[in-house]
Amino acid sequence: MERCLPTSRWRAPKPDLACRALYTVEADEPAQQQIAALPPEALPAYAEVRTLLEANPWAGDLYHRQNPDAPLRTIAFGGAGMVRYLILDDQRRVDVLRVFWAG
Repeated sequence: MERCLPTSRWRAPKPDLACRALYTVEADEPAQQQIAALPPEALPAYAEVRTLLEANPWAGDLYHRQNPDAPLRTIAFGGAGMVRYLILDDQRRVDVLRVFWAG
């Protein structure tokens, strides 16, 4: 399956057949607790990241630079937040593993 790669980090993927189906974004139990603990000012930025992950999860940064094709990624949000997630392409699913907030 061809990945939906944007021309820049924040642009939507090009509309071709491989990119039409959105991903389902799910958070595991520890991540759900971390999301629930986010301050109110972080929630809009986290919602934007979730929307981006539904459309193009490969837009995130590599977790391990030595393996650029690895499905484990991170993405920053809200100036003080970071999401670590796993892309399951065959299931069109993104699993949110950790949500960090340093603000």
